[in-house]
Amino acid sequence: MKYANLSFKNILILVFLIAATSSVLPDVSRAEDHLLTLETAISTALENNPDIRMTRTLIKKAEASVKKTEAVFRPRVTAFSELSAGDAPSAFLFKTIDQRKLPPDIDFNDPGSFTNMEVGIMAGINLYNGGKNRLEKQLAQKKLADRTALALQTENDRIAAVIQMFFTALKAREYTFIARTSVQTVEEQLDMMTVRFRGGSVLKSDILSLKVRLAEAKKKMVESKNTFASTLTALATLLGHTPGHSFSLDPDPDPDSTCAVTFPVSIDQAWALALEKRPELHRAKQQIDMARTAVSLAASGYRPRVDLQARWYMDSDDLSYNRSNDNYTAGLNVAWNLFDGFATRAQIAEARHELERALEARKKIRMQIYQDVKQAYLQHENAQQRLLVARSGVEMAEASLHIVKKRYNGGAEPVTRYLEAELDRTRASINKAAAFYDDKTAEIEIARAIGTLSVLWSQEK
Repeated sequence: MKYANLSFKNILILVFLIAATSSVLPDVSRAEDHLLTLETAISTALENNPDIRMTRTLIKKAEASVKKTEAVFRPRVTAFSELSAGDAPSAFLFKTIDQRKLPPDIDFNDPGSFTNMEVGIMAGINLYNGGKNRLEKQLAQKKLADRTALALQTENDRIAAVIQMFFTALKAREYTFIARTSVQTVEEQLDMMTVRFRGGSVLKSDILSLKVRLAEAKKKMVESKNTFASTLTALATLLGHTPGHSFSLDPDPDPDSTCAVTFPVSIDQAWALALEKRPELHRAKQQIDMARTAVSLAASGYRPRVDLQARWYMDSDDLSYNRSNDNYTAGLNVAWNLFDGFATRAQIAEARHELERALEARKKIRMQIYQDVKQAYLQHENAQQRLLVARSGVEMAEASLHIVKKRYNGGAEPVTRYLEAELDRTRASINKAAAFYDDKTAEIEIARAIGTLSVLWSQEK
């Protein structure tokens, strides 16, 4: 029994230690949840971005509007009940006759008072409304197509913004790494020169120059960190995160493989593709069709309206309804507005002016899209040239710093020359990082200008 109790105590102690240890270990799953890759950034934006969510809500609203316009093609059925009392001769006669209780010796001028309780069902359907119902349904359907194109346009723009902001954040993080490397390089050189200064082989002015350069490098590092933090905040806003949400970027992203886009070689081919794919042009077409439909809808005011209505009911003065005394009426009503004070003519003129505006808007959109495509290609070409120059510049700056550092350590170069070489290396590294991510951003801008970005991402999903 003693050994059994001891074994049980050991088990309890072991369980306690395991629980205590697990409580202080890092939450790996939570850390992975906060790790943001480009794929998760885009999928999060598609799900949480307020602009995208609002456009999807507009689609649902337009779908409901289409269903509402379809309701006029179906009959309307209403159950009703009425309790009335009075001594008006006309009401007395009609209600009493409907009750089948009109006295044979009634004085029509003074029939007396009455009470009536009526229950029944009314039904009606519009047979013709000058084509207005059909046109209103078409207008709602075109508005639904417009809202769908708006959603694609918003997704195309927001995906481009997320990718570009993600690259901007990576670029800011690269700047921070370059600044930190610069600080470490100057600190190492300062430590070495401080030792030599104590030995009397280095001037104090060299030490002061290195300290000044170190202060500048630390200032650049602080600025880079602040830029990186502000970029992450902007990225979180695009993703639809609440204020205060924190995450970390993918430590080893590969923009070449994670966000590869294809696009035509020439601007003319891209322009032709943009005319087919850009959601803005689809919206412009829908708005022109909506305006033309609105003209026809306004002209429907010149045509008649035909309604079929039926009514079945029973009347009683004491709730003793009798099916043999029920009543019904049915009628076909035709109404034609012969003069409405020129209101219909004014509505037609208003709709035609809106059609003219929609046609001009499409011309403007076409010109804007061509400008977007051309500017995107020019930016891409410029970024590629800058990247080639920046890569060779980094190689030359690294080699120059290596040579100058050796000569400076040997006393053949002044400290100012070493500082210039170190600064040139830092600038070249920054230019290379900027050119690399600007090139990727330019590729994304081409896909956005053509209008294929949201479609490509949907296919990948």
